[in-house]
Amino acid sequence: MTPIHKNIFITSLTILITSFLFAEKVEPPKDSVPFRGSHYKAFLDTNSTWWEAKFACDDIGGELVVISTVQENEFVRRMAKDHLVWLGGTDEFEEGKWTWDNGEPFKFKHWGDDKPAALNGYNFLILDGKSGKWADTTDFSGKVKGYVCEWKGSAPKNAGPKDSELKTPAKK
Repeated sequence: MTPIHKNIFITSLTILITSFLFAEKVEPPKDSVPFRGSHYKAFLDTNSTWWEAKFACDDIGGELVVISTVQENEFVRRMAKDHLVWLGGTDEFEEGKWTWDNGEPFKFKHWGDDKPAALNGYNFLILDGKSGKWADTTDFSGKVKGYVCEWKGSAPKNAGPKDSELKTPAKK
């Protein structure tokens, strides 16, 4: 590496590290709810597309919710009430390969019966607020009436209801 390239590299690295260290941390809204290390806020009755919901969360410093455990799924289900809400999952880029928008591994799954549909165009993840089950749908389905934003790392790890308080609804 030439001295000029070395200086450019070191300067670029310094700027990157400095911007990371001094990045402005966005606080979640005052009316968001803490749970297990994150804050959450539900936006219901919106008629947003998945992309509109994603950008709305991004604009206020959060992200569309990523669900990692059965307890978190139940917590989000309760926030959704009886609505269908967007989650941060998609297989838009490779049919059948579900990913979380923020890049986290897609390990926990809570699909409803015969889901995902595996149809081309059903690329966006929703949660049914009645059952807590997941399904895939189109971005313009018109049936999805809300979304949940999440601010990771913004709350104490033990915040929110205990596991024993997060029982899933009985099947009817």
